[in-house]
Amino acid sequence: LSQNMSANHAKPNISHSQAVDIVKKYYNLTPSQLHCLPSYDDQNFSITTVEGGEYVLKIMNSVHTKDPTLIELQTYAMNFLHENGLPTQTTQKTTMGQVMFLEDCGYGLQKYLVRLLTYLPGVPISEVPFSPQLLYEVGRTAARMDNMQHPQLSVLQREGFIWSLSNIPLLENYMKVLEGQPLLGVVMSILHQYKTTVAPTSSSFRTCKRCSVW
Repeated sequence: LSQNMSANHAKPNISHSQAVDIVKKYYNLTPSQLHCLPSYDDQNFSITTVEGGEYVLKIMNSVHTKDPTLIELQTYAMNFLHENGLPTQTTQKTTMGQVMFLEDCGYGLQKYLVRLLTYLPGVPISEVPFSPQLLYEVGRTAARMDNMQHPQLSVLQREGFIWSLSNIPLLENYMKVLEGQPLLGVVMSILHQYKTTVAPTSSSFRTCKRCSVW
């Protein structure tokens, strides 16, 4: 995927001035502060506006841009969680009422899907001490997501999707990243337990069709 993405300009590479212009043009907002956020294969900007709001401008990579239905489902899922009392980002509509749009972000022949999301402050779960109560709340939150209904949920069933729990064995292809790291043994142990304990009985599990939204 990485090689193909590089060849096809999959990850956007827009400038700060382009990001400012997009926010002004499509949302009638004036950024007062703007800086880049880390991203795997999209491009994200943290934006504070003169009007007082805080947002994340998200430019999707070219691969996901070709699958707008998936992005629509992501947006629907965020709204579903928000409406059910969970703190989530929400998508801001453009001045024309769009929740996303295509924009030429610098390569001429390549356009990318763009969304403006509200900024959600917080601390990543990886940076806080684990506790039984915290893990319980994570599981409970995931279970509440499973109540979501949408006529196109089937698009979430992506074969070979690396972030799906059903594809955990695919992580073996990336073990070289952990060579020499203390966590290598832990990860290998988890992979072994999955293959010997979970995989043989996975066909009897109820499928959660909402767990691959992202």
